[in-house]
Amino acid sequence: MPAVPAHAAKTTGDLMVTHVRPNAAGADVKNGKQINLNDEFFVIKNVTKKTVNVGGYVPDITTNTYGRALPAYKLPAGATARVHTGTGKNHKDSKGVHHIYRGYARHVLPNDGRSKTPNLRLKKPGSKDNNAAAGTISSCSWNVAANGKTYTC
Repeated sequence: MPAVPAHAAKTTGDLMVTHVRPNAAGADVKNGKQINLNDEFFVIKNVTKKTVNVGGYVPDITTNTYGRALPAYKLPAGATARVHTGTGKNHKDSKGVHHIYRGYARHVLPNDGRSKTPNLRLKKPGSKDNNAAAGTISSCSWNVAANGKTYTC
């Protein structure tokens, strides 16, 4: 995965945000319909030596409040998962990459991350999606996102 540094990744919990692609490759809308939703994603890593159920962790996008916690999915120790904006079946693909889907019908990550820092917080289960730091275990910031570029957190 090609990456451009955003800032150093860190965590105070079991999961860490490691990468983000806030601007899916190509157009976001075609003929009035949202397209390419699953090319907008962020990557989480299980930093423990045990399987972690990611269900309930809250991706708090600090330019909005969409309030959708991650669905239940058991992420093995040391594994990473792409958390896609759109819909799909949570799974591990033939290349060993885990995929988790948030089920949105529109793009939610900001292409221009200059207005808030951080742009994305990952919060522990039970936390509020309220643009506040409480519950944050990991975060990521970016500036203006290039089309289809993945950034390292």
